[in-house]
Amino acid sequence: MRQQDRVPTGIPGLDDLIEGGFVPGSAILVTGEAGSGKTILGTQFLWNALCLGENGVYITLQQTPDDIINDAAPFVGKDFDFAIKHKQCKIVFVPFQDIKKLYEIIVSSVQEINAKRLVIDSITMFCEAASNMFEMRHMLNKLIIDLKKLGVTTIMISEIPEGSNRISRYGIEEFMADGVIVLNAGVEIVGGKPRSLYIKKMRRTKHDMNLHPIEITEKGMRVLK
Repeated sequence: MRQQDRVPTGIPGLDDLIEGGFVPGSAILVTGEAGSGKTILGTQFLWNALCLGENGVYITLQQTPDDIINDAAPFVGKDFDFAIKHKQCKIVFVPFQDIKKLYEIIVSSVQEINAKRLVIDSITMFCEAASNMFEMRHMLNKLIIDLKKLGVTTIMISEIPEGSNRISRYGIEEFMADGVIVLNAGVEIVGGKPRSLYIKKMRRTKHDMNLHPIEITEKGMRVLK
């Protein structure tokens, strides 16, 4: 696949590790502990779409749209408000009682603005709506298939408990996603471990296999060599 056929992530240093970006239409799982930078990565990915003249949708199942915008403000400014006003971007809050309607909410939101990128924050909340593991697998598989039909490139954010060695909360998400990016929160003390990132999986991509330090500054996240 040629580099120009890839979807750039907007994360400096990350595209170099994945042959120029994500495969168009793929569903990528971004997973990590609290404080590892998952939401920052998601908003930067969406912001990059706007910078390239593409539209994007952010589905939040926990924070309000204002929370997402305010959290992103130090990194990308207040222009999310401008993009929302001009229908280039939608940030949609889905309360837990409406999770069963997530399919139709995503479809209508993406189609309304012809979005090319989508962030779901978090897929963990979606999985929690299932009554058993079989239903969870079925719901997640159907969601990913539907996203591919929409033609959007998707980041699905997953939470993992601190101190666990798991890749995802329930142990099935990483098998169903096209790619898996694992973020480590690090230890913010003198001599502690820095935040880091590694790519566990990326279909149709010759990806880097190493652990890379990351830093989050006033310009957002970047991957260091």
